[in-house]
Amino acid sequence: MKIMCKQSYYDEAIRYAHSINDTTLDACLEKLKSWENNPRCPCEIELHYDFAPYSFKFVQRYPDGSVGIVGGLLYHGKPDCSLAVVHEPFHGWCTHT
Repeated sequence: MKIMCKQSYYDEAIRYAHSINDTTLDACLEKLKSWENNPRCPCEIELHYDFAPYSFKFVQRYPDGSVGIVGGLLYHGKPDCSLAVVHEPFHGWCTHT
């Protein structure tokens, strides 16, 4: 996984998740890392800054430089500033594609 945003932004999100005893960010990161470990389709996940607090944009990049899935690893806080649609109110992180 390649951190494309400021390391301090990434570290702050990790610290915040741990401070509220929320494991959804770790679970989402592990899911994205599992995409990188697919032997039939190797790729690297890039995490970029997102305007929503504690949230990220992600890009799946293949060895030839082409792009796969682009989405968000979004924090749905209280209040939810992600501007993403969710069917049920949710507090924590989830991936959006």
